[in-house]
Amino acid sequence: MADLLCGTYYPSIDQKGRMSFPTKLREILGPEFYLCQGHDDSYIAVYSPEAFQAYCDVLGNIPGRDGALARRKLLAGADKQIPDKQGRIFITQQLRDHAGITDEVVVIGADKRAEIWNKSKWEEVNNSITQDKINDILAGLVI
Repeated sequence: MADLLCGTYYPSIDQKGRMSFPTKLREILGPEFYLCQGHDDSYIAVYSPEAFQAYCDVLGNIPGRDGALARRKLLAGADKQIPDKQGRIFITQQLRDHAGITDEVVVIGADKRAEIWNKSKWEEVNNSITQDKINDILAGLVI
């Protein structure tokens, strides 16, 4: 996966957990990808097979019982998806529950992964980041 994932998309999701996954992101992720619980907030992380393996490798380096607990929690609900001919995927109930997804979703590109969010939760998180905060974060960087 050479291209980075970016953009914001508003697909629909049905009551059975099927949703159309954005074409632009599918083209970058490839013909199959992995869904798993987001680790730093209530969203669903979407990884290409290569990025998912790298993620698992990082999790595998967390030592001891804490590492085992984190791996179990984060990977127990992971699910490999192959979109159908219409580009739809199925999100398991476990993952929908984790992200609080019932009806409206937002899919964003976030560098090496995509993220599927409950629309209102995404708006809350996104609106909490001000331009001043972004400026402060980036102040020491040369871009």
